[in-house]
Order: sequence, then C-alpha cells, then structure tokens
Amino acid sequence: MKEKKDRKIRSSIVRDALSTFGTTAFGAVMGFISSLVITGVLDPASKGYITQLQYVGTLLVTFLSLSVSSAVIYYTSRYGLKNVRKALTKICIGIVALIVVIGMASVFVLRNSYFADTPLLYSVLAVVYGVFSFLSTVYTCILRGENKFSAYNIITLIQRVLTTVFAFSVFFWKTPLVIILSSILIMVAMIGMCISVLRRGSEQTVGTEDDVLVGAGTMVKYSLKSHVSNMLTYVNTYAANFIVKGYYKVAALGVYSFASTLMEQVWLLPNAVSMVIMSRIAGMKVQEDKVKLTLMSCKIVTYITFVCAFLLTWIAQIFVPIVFPKYIEAIPALRILIIGSIFITYAKVLANSIAAYGKPELNIISTVIGVAFNIVLSFVLIPSMGINGAAVSTSISLTAQGLTSIIIFCRFTRTPFYKLLFPSKEEISIVTKIIKH
Repeated sequence: MKEKKDRKIRSSIVRDALSTFGTTAFGAVMGFISSLVITGVLDPASKGYITQLQYVGTLLVTFLSLSVSSAVIYYTSRYGLKNVRKALTKICIGIVALIVVIGMASVFVLRNSYFADTPLLYSVLAVVYGVFSFLSTVYTCILRGENKFSAYNIITLIQRVLTTVFAFSVFFWKTPLVIILSSILIMVAMIGMCISVLRRGSEQTVGTEDDVLVGAGTMVKYSLKSHVSNMLTYVNTYAANFIVKGYYKVAALGVYSFASTLMEQVWLLPNAVSMVIMSRIAGMKVQEDKVKLTLMSCKIVTYITFVCAFLLTWIAQIFVPIVFPKYIEAIPALRILIIGSIFITYAKVLANSIAAYGKPELNIISTVIGVAFNIVLSFVLIPSMGINGAAVSTSISLTAQGLTSIIIFCRFTRTPFYKLLFPSKEEISIVTKIIKH
C-alpha cells in the first residue's frame, strides 16, 4: 500500500514538475522573442531604463515583503488557505503600504544621484511595478501552496504570451514606456485570474491535527527567518548590476543585464523543480521521504543544468554577434557567469527543501558567504575590468553559495556528501520506471 502511495506521489510530483518546467521553458522562449524584438529596436540606454525599473521594483519587494511568499506556500500547503486567509490579508495590506511609502521616499531622496539619468515617471513607475509584483507573487504562491499547479502554469503562460505580444509595440512606439506600462497591466490581469481560480475551485483538504487558524504573527515569524536569506540572495544575484550602474552609464547596465538574462535561462529547470517539491516536502511527515525526494530531485536537475549551461554558451557565441551585434560585449561575461550558474543549482533546490523542513534560517549562512564574496570582489574588479569584473565576482559568489548549501544540507540531514553527486541504484530504478510510464 505504501509503495502504491509513494508511486502516486512521485507521479504527481513529476507531472507538476514537468508541467511547470514546460511552462517555464515556453516562457523563456517567449522572453527570448520579447528580448529579440526589444533589443533589436531599442538602444541600450532605453533597455537600461526597463532593466532598472525591474531591478528597483524587485529590490523593493525583496527587502520590504518580509519574504511572506515562502510563508504563504508553507502554511497554505500544511494548514490550508481557509486557515491563513485572514492573517495573510492583514500582512499584505501592511506590506503594500510599506512599499509605497519607502519606495516613493527613495525615488525623491535619490533623485539627483542613482536616478539622475532616469526620467521621474520611470522612477515612480518602478514603485508601482513593485506593488503589483508583490501582490501577483502572493496570489501565485497561494496557488502553489494549494497544489493548483495546472492553474498556476496556465496563468503564467498567459502572462508570457501577453508580454511577448506587447513587446512588438516597440515597432510602433519606440519608447520603453509602453513596455513598462504593459508589464504592470499584465500583473493586474494575473491577480484577477488567480482570484477567479481560487473562488471557483475547491480548497485543499488538511488533516484534523492541522485544521487550526494561523495567526499573522506566526506567519511573519516564519517569513523573517527566510527574509534575511532571501534579501542576501537578491544582493548576491544583482549586486554587480547596481555597482555597474554606479561606475558606468545605463548602457553598460543594459549590456551586462543581457548577459545575466542569458545565464539565468539555465535556471528554468531548477526553479521549476524547487517550486513543486517545496509544497510537497512541507506536507510530508517522514524525514527519510523528504531526504530521498530532495536528493533525487537535486541530482537530476544538476546533471541536466550542467549540459544546458554549456549548450547555451555555445549557441550564444554563434548567434549573439549575428542577431544582437550591439550586445557582443556580453559574450565574455556570459562565459564567466555560466560557471557560477551551475553551482547555484544546488542552492536553488536545497534551500527550498530546507525551508520546507521548517528551517529557513539555515539558508542565511550560505547567502552571507555568497554576498561577502560578491560585494568585495565587485568593488575590486568592476572599476578595472568593467562588466567582465562583474561577471567574475557574481560567478565566484554563486559558486560559494552553492557549495555552502551542500555542506549545510548534508550536516542538517546527516547525508553523506557523495549522495548529492552520484545516483543510487534505487534512484536509477525509480527514474527508469518513471520514464517507462
């Protein structure tokens, strides 16, 4: 009976992971088309405005949201939406107010420094982007916590398609404003679709022992444990971007962000798998089952990512000079970044697994180490090496964060290191059966 149940769980995980990966991969293709259109029509400075808006909006959400999204997934998957709805509403109202107040204050305080070469309207829209980015993330996390991955993937697909459609507007209006406004409106539409799905669909059932109301304080307490790690992860990923903008013009940011965006495409599978297994692990009761699922998922993802990383670099070296001649300087940076992108795969899967065990604070250690490498090396290398210096510092920091995550997971779960590198006979058998079915 247990074997049959385990097979059913694995089947649903594989189904949702593949579905989410397919959605993410399709989104990447749509994103590539959008980038192809926008990059081919707009100059690097205009693309830099779009990049800056996304970075600033994401920065506001990352630092001010208290990482409530991780708590949404954890508590919704364990206690059900009905038991977290009131607490989540209170938290969201407070965070939205915080983003608006601090975001607008930052825009005006930094008006003559960081935003000196950015139109005021674009700076203000970055705050608006942050608000709706936060709300859309919360609603999609509710869908993930409820294991409604089918609805989640459909809504994500619609978002990608609409984003691509609006990208073609640059042929008629050669201004980043249309792209910026459309991205905000699309997020509003996403929120509306999520609300519709949640109202029409049945909520996830929970066990009697977990059918209790969750308070706002409890959710915030869990969120804060994840928050430090998430903030540092953001800094580790994008610190070099902000330092490049500080030392050079917005055009340099546009070129480096292009290399960074290409590199992030190899994270499609790790992101998809980590999304699915977090809610599954949070709902599991047996520690051994949690570890088995994490080990198998991590190894499969890393093997595939390793191959995809080098294929991406090879393809980029051929086509970028032909399709994006303005961004040819991004190629050397991509070669450097791709190394770190492989090692950070471990952190992406293992960090979500550790958070699902109820210990998100352990992820702080790996992110602190990554950030320390990144900040120090960025200020040392960027002034003399430009965007290649940014790539070196980021790649080293991502590698350090990934290796540290491995050490933390192995110590926390008492798992031998080699089990994260080599597949066992049982895992090979499981994967073979899944493929056959």
